[in-house]
Amino acid sequence: MNWSFPAEYHLVPHGILAARLERLARSCQERRLAGILLTSAVDVYYLCGSMQQGVVLVEPSGRGRFFARRHAGRAAAESGLLVVPVKGLSQVGLALAEVAPKGARMGMCLDVLSAREYLAWQQRLPGVRLEDVSDALLEQMGVKDDFGIAAMTLAGQLAAQVYGAIPGLLRPGVSEAWLAGQLQALAMAGGHVDLLRTRGAYMGVYTWHLVSGPEGALPSAVDAPFGGYGLSPAFPQGASYKAIRPHEPVIVDFGTCLEGYQTDQTRTYCLGAAPHAVKKAHAALEAVRQTLLDNLRPGAVSGELFDLAVETAAGLGMSEVFLGKPEQRISFVAHGVGLELGVPPYLLRGSRERVRAHETYALELKIVLDQGPVGLEDTVLINPEGPPTLLTPIPARLFELPL
Repeated sequence: MNWSFPAEYHLVPHGILAARLERLARSCQERRLAGILLTSAVDVYYLCGSMQQGVVLVEPSGRGRFFARRHAGRAAAESGLLVVPVKGLSQVGLALAEVAPKGARMGMCLDVLSAREYLAWQQRLPGVRLEDVSDALLEQMGVKDDFGIAAMTLAGQLAAQVYGAIPGLLRPGVSEAWLAGQLQALAMAGGHVDLLRTRGAYMGVYTWHLVSGPEGALPSAVDAPFGGYGLSPAFPQGASYKAIRPHEPVIVDFGTCLEGYQTDQTRTYCLGAAPHAVKKAHAALEAVRQTLLDNLRPGAVSGELFDLAVETAAGLGMSEVFLGKPEQRISFVAHGVGLELGVPPYLLRGSRERVRAHETYALELKIVLDQGPVGLEDTVLINPEGPPTLLTPIPARLFELPL
């Protein structure tokens, strides 16, 4: 079949894929592994540029092969790696026996491999020891290359367009779910993939975390300072059918995804004048945000930046509500973002990890008041020198909209 993709269907350049493969092959060499086998869809895409069904083998020599089940022809048109058609994973096991005989060690990302899959791979590779290399892959993926940076830049620009539409949509009486749906439609019309991939999360991540008022401050299963009602016990977080009222904070925490790469951003809105407490809380978040932007440089220590953010909030009278109330407080002020959420790097309490150039962070700045949650979040790119680049060009202020 002669594959022909539309102009907006951007393939990952082969040079980018070759550089990624070379870096992971070095990890393979350093750990003296017979190979690294990637099985999750995101990991496969990162290394080979195709998310067709299959697995990728990386050898210490730098050779990479994509064993594709469905659809090998399309995978060959998308990927820069050698594509090997297979009918099942047993065939892959036979091929791996050539590079990983009994007694060898094979790297796999065990953080995203189910127990059933792990046992199946043990059967396919008898006598081979399976070792976790998820730390090496996540460390590599944390530093973005030109393709990832370009995609995230476009995702941030789309987010700015979507947020720019909120003043024309938000009015008293509309439900959180209705408003979220309108924003979701606008984002998808601009190319947003309505899926925020996350790594090993308890619950699937969704794009439309929009909550308002005291009800929005309800805790829930999500690893965030607040959850909201959600639509049912089967999805107890995010937008609900609650009507939005004047003079209450409305949090729009909306992820945007282009080319598989995400940005994460939050802004706070209010119909009419915001209560004094909300204004004071937002001013504190603006101060914390600026403190982080002033200090996010290569070499900075993750836990020290976390402490600096907490100290800044405490100095503005927000120690009891910054990052959530005690029972729901989170232990980070920024998380990694790119092909997935819930991944390193973090600005995390007690962490001794150091910030690296070309990492991307979502600054997760939230305060939870009795009147409802208040939020300010941006995705930033760490530059080799100077301040980070904001990938989410949305004014960093509290939006008080006319009634």
